[in-house]
Amino acid sequence: MSTPLPGTPAPALTTPTPSSEDFPRINRGATPIPTSGPAASPQPGPSAALPPPGEGLARLTADQIYGNSSPSGGFTATGHVVLVYGDSNVKSDQAVYNAVTQTLRATGHVVFTQANGDSATAAALEYHADSDRATLLGVSGQTTAIYHEGRQIQGQLYYRGEQAFIDGNGHTIIKNGWVTTCDPRHVAYHITGKEIEVRPHDRLIVHSSALFLGKLLVAALGLFVLPLTEAESRPTAYAPRVGYNSTEGLFVRNFLNFYRSPQWYGTYHVDYFQKVGVGLGADMYFQRRDGRGGGSLTLYNLRNNSRQEDLTGTKNSTQANLNVQRFFNEHLTGSLQFSYSGQSAVFTALPPTTSANLSVTHTGARSNTSYILTNTSTGPSTSFGGIFNHTIAFSPAFSQTVGLNLQDSTNPQSFSRAVGLNLDTHVSARSFDADLITSTNHGFSTSGVGTPFETTTPVIGIQRVPELTLRARPFLISSLRLPVSLTLVDGIYNDEYDNIETSRYEANAQFGPALLKVGNSTLLNASATVRQDAYGSGDLLGSINEQVSLQQFFGRHADNTLSYSAASVRGYTPLPSLDRQFGFDQINESLNIYNASYYRFTAFTSYDFHNKFLSIVNYQLNVQPSSSSLVTLGTSYDPHGTGYSPLAITLATPLSRNDYFQFSGSYDFKQHGLQGQNYFLSHTVNDCYQVRVAYLQPLKEVDLSVSLLAFPGESATFGINNNGPIIAQSFGQ
Repeated sequence: MSTPLPGTPAPALTTPTPSSEDFPRINRGATPIPTSGPAASPQPGPSAALPPPGEGLARLTADQIYGNSSPSGGFTATGHVVLVYGDSNVKSDQAVYNAVTQTLRATGHVVFTQANGDSATAAALEYHADSDRATLLGVSGQTTAIYHEGRQIQGQLYYRGEQAFIDGNGHTIIKNGWVTTCDPRHVAYHITGKEIEVRPHDRLIVHSSALFLGKLLVAALGLFVLPLTEAESRPTAYAPRVGYNSTEGLFVRNFLNFYRSPQWYGTYHVDYFQKVGVGLGADMYFQRRDGRGGGSLTLYNLRNNSRQEDLTGTKNSTQANLNVQRFFNEHLTGSLQFSYSGQSAVFTALPPTTSANLSVTHTGARSNTSYILTNTSTGPSTSFGGIFNHTIAFSPAFSQTVGLNLQDSTNPQSFSRAVGLNLDTHVSARSFDADLITSTNHGFSTSGVGTPFETTTPVIGIQRVPELTLRARPFLISSLRLPVSLTLVDGIYNDEYDNIETSRYEANAQFGPALLKVGNSTLLNASATVRQDAYGSGDLLGSINEQVSLQQFFGRHADNTLSYSAASVRGYTPLPSLDRQFGFDQINESLNIYNASYYRFTAFTSYDFHNKFLSIVNYQLNVQPSSSSLVTLGTSYDPHGTGYSPLAITLATPLSRNDYFQFSGSYDFKQHGLQGQNYFLSHTVNDCYQVRVAYLQPLKEVDLSVSLLAFPGESATFGINNNGPIIAQSFGQ
């Protein structure tokens, strides 16, 4: 029998040398624990896999098992020992069972494996048959069942500890251990804890935790919590953020996580700002046990130091936000949002601002009804709003929506109220869709309340009483391969702003877009819209809109696009606030020169024929010599005297296998120097964690942060948005 490792408890029982009354044999079957005594083992053969032991029982197999069957005896198993209990199994070189204490101790190459594939090794293991609990000594293991913001981590989470207590249901307590996502052979960072608790299908919780980078203590984390389920998607911060800027000076933002249960957890914030003061806050998340509701509460208080009080006259500021959702039943849901913002001044009291939003929604088989109440208050000023909306589908082709809204606003010596009604009856037929809409808005505004100069004016707007819209199903003129859409509108309108009430008829036809290939290298795309309005006042208004683009390709590495758009408007409208139209006549040109993703040069400009005005010419060059390197240059030229704008520059490139550099800024040709410089440098340690340093020259700010690469969303590069143009105007528009 092998000698236990130093520092581990003594074996539960050392079985005496077997005698003739004992049962030395080759064990090729299974010995349940508890057992009444070893029995003959079945001979080897192609038998089916053994079923799992019953609840509260365990099965033991080994090359040899010997001992005695008395209540005070026990047995010893040696050679390829396998213990199966619950959804776990243990392999070892030797196991000793004590029938008095109902304890089995396994030693020698102990490997503990669970049904989900997680495994651990230990110097020794003790299994208590009476409590269905295992104790591992000198344990180390790994798991993949870790999620961050709803996504599984990359790789595995490794852990070590002096002792691990594992219940039959998988609940685990590891004493004096640490966890990491680094390769165990090169542990670049680890998180220590006096107690590591694993709650199956819930959380991994590290109590009294601290973050180490190598041997350097970086931060005391308090409670470190990782979800073991995809359902958890709350953003979580682990390491403090340290930096400097001209406004706050040196700052440290620290995060302390707490966890009580899946229904109650969150993060405390302890922040220090050298030039501002101290900030304390909390993000708390809660949920009903039955899953029928939950929410979040965030609190933050910033207490200014004397320097900041002298600059702003403010002692402290407080922010609070509450969000609650409630599922009353399968048809009825509700939500509440509340926010508070207040400041305490040095010499006076400042009124806080509060806002609340309450909504209740009922969803039926064919209808949906929502009620919304809002209220905002700042000192003596308040604003109250109410919205009612009801939609019912009488059939798949016939539905109706009723909407009612109320808005009250109260300020010192003024008051206003507006009430709106919207009715929409929708019919869907085989060849058309139709909407019959009634929309009204009434109210008043009173100023100078309580004074001799009190005046009341009506709320004015356009009333649709009613409006009928018919939209024909789009159809295709096959011979021309031209799609056509038709719309007819008939309504009565009351424009209180212009004090006119009249009927209005609108006919709208859209042709295209039509695509035509000209030769082998040219594409023509064209569309047109014709609209005619007629009013009860006898006025007529008509318009024609057209868009034509011609794209020509030059080999495989260049193309040029000319886009012409024009609108011609004739006539007069007595309802300018409803359908005033404007004519235009413009051409755009875009030139692209490229070679796959290696480089791309774009130049874009436009010309307005109405105003005889040439717009700014924009240029951009993207060069990507490799998948991880990028250079982007962008500028514009004003032909009307100002010349070239500053050259916008972005650069992203690896400096080595573990270092990545990014830069964004601009070069001013007139100042002959760089402006708005932002530098970003990241250093990856053992493919395990990343240290990021950022310098933002416009803000005079330096940021330092640490990112654990195994966690989704934490490994992305930072600092520069490499998608799209980097100058003010977008190309091709």
